[in-house]
Amino acid sequence: MASQTQRKYQRRSATEWRALLDAQATSGLSVGTFCRKVSVCPASFYRWQGVLEGRGDAGPGTSETVADRVPARATPHRTPDFVDLGALEDLAAPVPRVDIASPRVELRLELGGGMVLHLVRG
Repeated sequence: MASQTQRKYQRRSATEWRALLDAQATSGLSVGTFCRKVSVCPASFYRWQGVLEGRGDAGPGTSETVADRVPARATPHRTPDFVDLGALEDLAAPVPRVDIASPRVELRLELGGGMVLHLVRG
C-alpha cells in the first residue's frame, strides 16, 4: 500500500514563480520579508528570478550582487564589487626579479568590526 507523504515545500511551475516574482515587485516589500511572508526560500526566489529573466542560474557563480537586485531607493549609492588595480609589474619582461626596481605597494582593507588587513609589498 502506497502512502502519500506530506512535503515541507511546495513544488511550483515556472508560471507560479513568475506570479510570485510579480507579486514581490508590486508588494513594496524586500525579498527577505516577502519570502518569509509567503514561505519561500530566498535562494529559490533569486534562482527563479535569474532563470525567468534569461540569466540562467543566478547563483554564486554570477557577477550579480544583492545590490543589483535591491530597488534603487534602498541602495542610494553603489559600491563596486571589484576594483581593478592593474598589473603591478610587467610579467612579460624576462628580467630577474632582483633587477627590477619595484615600487612600494600598500593595501589596507577595513573588514568591519574593527578588523583591518594591511599588506605592504616592496
